[in-house]
Amino acid sequence: MKAGFVRNLRRWIPRRERPTQRVALLLAAVTLVLGTAWSILDDNHQVKVAGVIIIVIVLSSLMLSVNGMLALLGLVALCLATVFRVHGLNSAQLSPSGFVMVLVTGLVGVIQARKRDALGLKEVSAETVIGLIRERLLVQSQLPSVPDGWTVEIEQRPADAAAISGDFVSTRLVSTPAGQHLHLAVIDVSGSGIAAGPRALLLSGAVGGLLGSVPPDDFLQAANSYLARQQWSLGFASAIYVLLDLDTGEYSVRVAGHPPAVHFRPCRAPVWRTSAATGTVLGVLPTLTGELDREVLQPGEALFLYTDGVVEDRTRDIDTGTGRLKDTVEQLAGQDQWPGLARQLIERVPTQAVDDRTVVLIRRHPVPAKEVPTGPVAAGRPAGSIGPVGESAGSAAGEQPDQGASARGQRDVAGLRPLG
Repeated sequence: MKAGFVRNLRRWIPRRERPTQRVALLLAAVTLVLGTAWSILDDNHQVKVAGVIIIVIVLSSLMLSVNGMLALLGLVALCLATVFRVHGLNSAQLSPSGFVMVLVTGLVGVIQARKRDALGLKEVSAETVIGLIRERLLVQSQLPSVPDGWTVEIEQRPADAAAISGDFVSTRLVSTPAGQHLHLAVIDVSGSGIAAGPRALLLSGAVGGLLGSVPPDDFLQAANSYLARQQWSLGFASAIYVLLDLDTGEYSVRVAGHPPAVHFRPCRAPVWRTSAATGTVLGVLPTLTGELDREVLQPGEALFLYTDGVVEDRTRDIDTGTGRLKDTVEQLAGQDQWPGLARQLIERVPTQAVDDRTVVLIRRHPVPAKEVPTGPVAAGRPAGSIGPVGESAGSAAGEQPDQGASARGQRDVAGLRPLG
């Protein structure tokens, strides 16, 4: 008997998860009683008892559990019985349509509370959970502090103005004896908006753990293996992974079914270079195949990464959208509007908001005029071109220069090696 008394006593001891439910139920009960009393005293002229009950039930269904809703509906029945006792079955007090509305609202409120209980949402709302997912995805894309002379911008927009999306960006800055290296991956999970957000959150955790921790050549394969183990019904994702040497500007691009990176070179010909990296999409085949691409980001140049939602939609193909992106970059760069350029691109390039959109800008600042090399070394270059001392005319035209054994050694340390 003593044990039973202790158990019953514990039920009434406030616990961390209960005060909110109790306070919400108490406020709903007080509002319901006061509203019913006002309706009775006012003879239902200004305050309608049906309106009071419906408002209380709707608001309570957002916070109360099933047990709380059932207790509230019991109080609703008691209030209605009081009204009928005082005024009789008078349609002026509660019409048949009003009675039906009260019943339907009560039923919907219980169903809503049951769904919340099944998901464990007793103390938080679904909106709060989505907000937490969004915050976690944003943490993954927080930029490290890059050295002076570099700018990295990330802009994202979910489809249909949703709170979360299937696009995410993961970054990591790694310091080695060879210098500082920026690892940056853009992932586009199948689907869009809220539906793709949970899958993006799950995959972002794995990507964040792999990025910079495994050899660059193994990164996409490791992500592919992880994704295949999840056995999602829509179990694929596209990815682009850039490893950038922040000392030399050399970068490598690895792709898994993702739109190619584009390299803006305002002082070289051609002005645009499209990355030749290719690869199969993540989560489809057990082993990825593809080609690695390497280049050097010279001072004054920029590299752009983006998802297909930026350049492709139902009314245009990806080539048309990519051309629109390039034209916008040239226009804004010509006006020296580099700060916030990623935000302007994501707002001006897409013509529809039917897919998640992500734009990443990596820019190497131009060398101040006093540091531009002059003399015989610079002779023969296009006017205004900027590059490292000793760069040949062939490399200025887009050919890969031979950096020598020392530079190749630095690339090996940085992990910039061909696939396979």
